[in-house]
Amino acid sequence: MNIRDSGIGRSLDIIMYVLYSDDQKFIKDMMVQVVNEVANENECNELLLILQHKDNPLLYKCLFFLLLDFQPSFRHWVLQNSHSIGLQKLCPDKALRFLRTLREDIVPNFLVNETQRLDDMERIIKVEYIRS
Repeated sequence: MNIRDSGIGRSLDIIMYVLYSDDQKFIKDMMVQVVNEVANENECNELLLILQHKDNPLLYKCLFFLLLDFQPSFRHWVLQNSHSIGLQKLCPDKALRFLRTLREDIVPNFLVNETQRLDDMERIIKVEYIRS
């Protein structure tokens, strides 16, 4: 079920939508666009190799959060304009608390801890977003 088509998506912000919807096409298309932009801006064509994993929706979901932390223009869009696609605006205070946790804890721990899997990262993100 596509939450945006059903109308339920209007009650979710983009982070909740990425975490809880099954709209894999939306998430994948968004990440393909952002990965291409990051690869071009940083002259890093190797980054495009990640897009070869076409059938891994969890990868694209986690990539959303890695790029949210890494890419300023994407972060700006998520914070300021993502509501333009029919989702709720992010609560600024909640977003700030979550982004701080993402930057200081979640992403560094994921990048350093080789035993942490994508599903572990997703679970941690869900818990921390609710907490924030």
